[in-house]
Amino acid sequence: MTALAPSFAARLRADPLVRNSFFLMATTALGAGSGFVFWIVAARLYPPADVGWASSLLSAVTLLSYFSGLGLSSTLVRHLPTAPSRTAHVSSALTSVAATGTVLGVGFALVAPLVSPGLSFLSGSFPEIALFALLTMAVAQNLLTDSVFVALRAAKYNMLLNGVLMSAVKLALPIVFVGTGAIGIFLSSTVASAVAAVASIVAISRRLRIPVRPRLYPETLRSTLAYSLGNYASNCLNLLPLLVIPLLVLRSLGPEASAAYFVAFQIANFVNAVPFAIGEALFAEGSHEQEDLKHLAKRSALLILAIVVPAVGITVALAKPVLALFGASYADDARNCLVVLAASAFAVAFNTWSSFLLKVTRQLPALTLSNLVYAAVTVSLAAVGAQHNLVWIAAAWGAGNLASGLVAIAALALRGFRMPSEKGGSDEDRAHRQRRLRGRRRGA
Repeated sequence: MTALAPSFAARLRADPLVRNSFFLMATTALGAGSGFVFWIVAARLYPPADVGWASSLLSAVTLLSYFSGLGLSSTLVRHLPTAPSRTAHVSSALTSVAATGTVLGVGFALVAPLVSPGLSFLSGSFPEIALFALLTMAVAQNLLTDSVFVALRAAKYNMLLNGVLMSAVKLALPIVFVGTGAIGIFLSSTVASAVAAVASIVAISRRLRIPVRPRLYPETLRSTLAYSLGNYASNCLNLLPLLVIPLLVLRSLGPEASAAYFVAFQIANFVNAVPFAIGEALFAEGSHEQEDLKHLAKRSALLILAIVVPAVGITVALAKPVLALFGASYADDARNCLVVLAASAFAVAFNTWSSFLLKVTRQLPALTLSNLVYAAVTVSLAAVGAQHNLVWIAAAWGAGNLASGLVAIAALALRGFRMPSEKGGSDEDRAHRQRRLRGRRRGA
């Protein structure tokens, strides 16, 4: 045991893929652990109906924040490692996302009560709408800053800010807001994200030495526009089931079933977060272009399997006692749903790994097609499943991921793991790439 510890520590320091993956998984573990405790507290302090409404609202805010991203998170990971002007990329991305997040937040706050009367508290007054829009924007900013740390191999800040700071704030607030109903649960989570977003921007400015300015750099945005839009289209398709399924459950099976599904899905995300964390590290390392991509893909796949296989077994074995912590109704209603969601983690891992490889190799049409298949299969099967029970919904999630992964891997098989030629970008970007290429040739 003592011999293994120094070996792992040495590899953690020397291997960026392992190091970034470790910090991202640690961030996920801390965030998921605090989220697990957060929902236990919420389930004990608030009625199940309030938990159901709040979970649907938080799912909507999370998705609005992803839609606000405009594909810029992937663009930062792909281009920031080799960009000559990091300030231009980061400032343009943050400013664009802030504006989009605010607009989408206001739009949702105005429309949501018309679609679902249970969310009527959003339209109470202008300050409430403004607060909702501000918090939606903050959640979007927090997601974007994560990509900056990943791109620059500084994922330790993800762990410190999102894993530790945000978790601490999130766990402290449900008691403060108790008695305020679903809105109290909503504020507890989103205010914690806002705190983490502010701290992340400070860390980017001071620790990574990237001055963040509230302005757009048009040439920088133009140079990456095609890549950003391609990722945005595929991301919107990827997010569609996450937006539609909770609403299907809420509408067809009621708020109690919605709460049960949400809790089961959050627990299953303990496992699903592993391939996503390693996939992000794979994406970042492939973008640094310092290792053969085929070898990098193989190493990341083995790392995913080594963690996902035992994680699925543990989740299935402990499904009932873990759900019982939320209450007897959750253990009865969500157990089988959680088992199926956990088993679906293999399909999620396969789809996540192959999708990140498409991003690295810039096969955006294939990525869009893959996510189109994912959205169509998942939503179609979930619509049928919503007429039955939560197990059918969970099965739809796994089937959609499997179908999407098969499309992605077929595209990779046709093209291989070749890195694309860098033809686009500004004059400064092209000159910088030429200097890097000459440097690599001299090194060889």
